[in-house]
Amino acid sequence: MLDLNVFYRLAAAIGIGLIIGMQREHTYSDKDDRHPAGVRTFTLVALVGAISALLSDQMQGLAPFVTGFIVVGMLLMASHISFAIGHRPQEGRPVVSSDGITTSVAVLMVYLLGAVCWYGRLLEACVIVVVMLWVLMAKDQLHSFAQKLSKEDILATVKFAVISALILPFLPNQAFGPPGLEVLNPHTIWLFVVFISGIGFVGYVLIKLVGPGKGIWLTGLLGGLASSTALTLNLAGRSRENEDYASDFTLGIVLSWAVMYVRLYLICIFLSGALAKPLVLPLLLPVVPALGYALFLKIKEVRNHRQKSADFTNPFKLLPAIKFGLVFTAVMFVANAARVYLGSGALLACSFLGGAAEMDAVAFSVIDMNLKSGLGVHELVLALLFASLANTLTKGALVCFLGAKSMRRPIIPAVVLICAVTGALIAFYMGN
Repeated sequence: MLDLNVFYRLAAAIGIGLIIGMQREHTYSDKDDRHPAGVRTFTLVALVGAISALLSDQMQGLAPFVTGFIVVGMLLMASHISFAIGHRPQEGRPVVSSDGITTSVAVLMVYLLGAVCWYGRLLEACVIVVVMLWVLMAKDQLHSFAQKLSKEDILATVKFAVISALILPFLPNQAFGPPGLEVLNPHTIWLFVVFISGIGFVGYVLIKLVGPGKGIWLTGLLGGLASSTALTLNLAGRSRENEDYASDFTLGIVLSWAVMYVRLYLICIFLSGALAKPLVLPLLLPVVPALGYALFLKIKEVRNHRQKSADFTNPFKLLPAIKFGLVFTAVMFVANAARVYLGSGALLACSFLGGAAEMDAVAFSVIDMNLKSGLGVHELVLALLFASLANTLTKGALVCFLGAKSMRRPIIPAVVLICAVTGALIAFYMGN
């Protein structure tokens, strides 16, 4: 019988070869230049990759696939040798510049993607193609970014790789502590350290790409999606060494606070769709003053037009991240101790203590109690409000104590506005 699935996979491989081939063809500035491959070659190589994988599948061996890969590689090598011989300086013709081995590597990648298509991993193949197209098309931007990096930046990258890829996997992912208080998990604690350092690292990359002003508030938006507490700690600490950008740091921090409420609301309704309506007011109303004040800070910054230093220090500071990781652990331990020893009657106190460290943990806990233990929606809302109040106060204190002096005055109105709205909501729910 005719198996249409076979033709579907081969067609996917052909499509990938066409897309990559057209992109490479478009980069050839001179039509008389010789290059290792064009749109036709890319298409055929993708098809060869899929067919060689098909033959390997039928023969239950890797020989056809490996042979095809070697043949394609040898053809590319022959093409480069022929190109070099045909453009010798003594022939009186200028040496035509090419794109090095980028196209050849792309050909080999397309061969492998053809095989990926044959094995039915079409989504993975599409993702890889998108990444390939971005890398191939962003040549100037990537080279420019690489030239902007200093030795300290590269060293910071190595350090971040060490703490995330070499240390984290070897830490025990097991909770320790007294009975009922098993919250001291080395893997989780170090993950939070990596998280804080990672926010700073990503933010620094954004700053290098789009400039300090835009990079900082983009970091605030992205950091708010991950952890506004970690983002606040990182930006506040960096402001001491980059005080010219204190106003930008303040804007980024306030934006992260606003995004935190939106993220928390989405998490809650994902865990329990029935909470979508009851949590609109308590979790989304504080976003209004946060975004309003962020807009005020931006307008004020635009009007000032203050000259800033072009230098921006590298963000990688491991010791502050470790210190905050320990503080985070201590607060979580105290919050869980209050929950265990004071009982469910101390829910608001426990939520307040837990929110001082991280809102997500409180949200997960109270929603779990709502689904499994019959905790009322009214009590759940109050618990989240008390947690968010403590969280805002904690982050404001972090900015005041760890940030540059010039950040203290502008951050206080943000804390007051958000806490005022949260306090009014607490009074409203406690009165009903």
